[in-house]
Amino acid sequence: MSINVRKLDGTMQPYSQEKLRRSLLRAGADRKTTNAILAKVDRIIYEGIPTKELFRFVFKEFKKRYTHLSARYDIKNAILRLGPAGFAFEHLVAGVFERKGYVVTTNQHVKGNLIDHEIDVVATKGEQFFMVECKHHMRPWEGCSIQTALYVRARFLDVNKTFTLSILATNTKFSPQVLTYAGGVGIRLMGWNYPKDDSLEQNVTRFRLYPVTMLPALDMAMTKRLLDRHIVLLHTLSEMEEQQIAGLLDIPTAKAREILRQARDLCEHKKPE
Repeated sequence: MSINVRKLDGTMQPYSQEKLRRSLLRAGADRKTTNAILAKVDRIIYEGIPTKELFRFVFKEFKKRYTHLSARYDIKNAILRLGPAGFAFEHLVAGVFERKGYVVTTNQHVKGNLIDHEIDVVATKGEQFFMVECKHHMRPWEGCSIQTALYVRARFLDVNKTFTLSILATNTKFSPQVLTYAGGVGIRLMGWNYPKDDSLEQNVTRFRLYPVTMLPALDMAMTKRLLDRHIVLLHTLSEMEEQQIAGLLDIPTAKAREILRQARDLCEHKKPE
């Protein structure tokens, strides 16, 4: 008998053990541990269990076994916590294209056929000139609306002498309407679980572009201070010295040492087989 889970927006969907398995393996769990956690889930799951409750349970079990890696299982929420200021998410998306070999700039003013535009991310490689519109949401059930896709298309039509492709990137999902429209007019999409082999979370994990909001050693005040200074990614912290971090966050050296240890561990850890 299939079991349904209740999503944050109140809708129901079938529980997928395979989807949960993949998320644990991506976070760094080995197969033996993954199977053990899934077996525990089978014992506590019930019809209509909220996905938030299920996540808390799995996260707790993961943390028992992989304290130093538990933050990697929380990537989605860490990206949600980047906050209302758009630059942090833009910096993350820019990092994805940079790791793919593009020359990247952010917040560029571009003269269109009729008006001027501020483009979130400009990515160029060879004869490819991409304009990337970034849409960050702080609530996981908020997807990109069709109005956003229409807006991206309208902007592209005014700057199509400069760019060869328009891209819409978000940290949540796209509605079927957006998927249909984007496919019809040639907007490339990158969001949560989309597209299948090039989604946002796949790129974040593949290139280890982890945001500072996922580091357990950082409290909200320290995280805000880093973001205010446009330090968005953990690999930026991992390349610092502990004295730099201590001065930047006005914290004891011992605390800075722990932050640096966690940052380097997350950025350099190899996924077990």
